[in-house]
Amino acid sequence: MSFADNLQFIRKQKGISQEGLAEILHVTRQAVSKWEQGLAYPGTVKIIEISNYFKVSIDYLLKE
Repeated sequence: MSFADNLQFIRKQKGISQEGLAEILHVTRQAVSKWEQGLAYPGTVKIIEISNYFKVSIDYLLKE
C-alpha cells in the first residue's frame, strides 16, 4: 500500500474524518484529501505529526 492508502486506512480505522485530521494537523481538509488521493505529500514535520498522532512508525506510513 502507498502512503495515500496507509493514511486513509489508519484514519478510517480510528474513526476520524478528513476534516478532523486536518484540524489536528492545522492544515486544510483539502490537503488531507490530496494526500489520500496521492496528489500531494505532507512535509516531513507533518509526517512525524501523523506518525505520533496515530502511534505508528514512519516506516508504516511510507513503505508500500
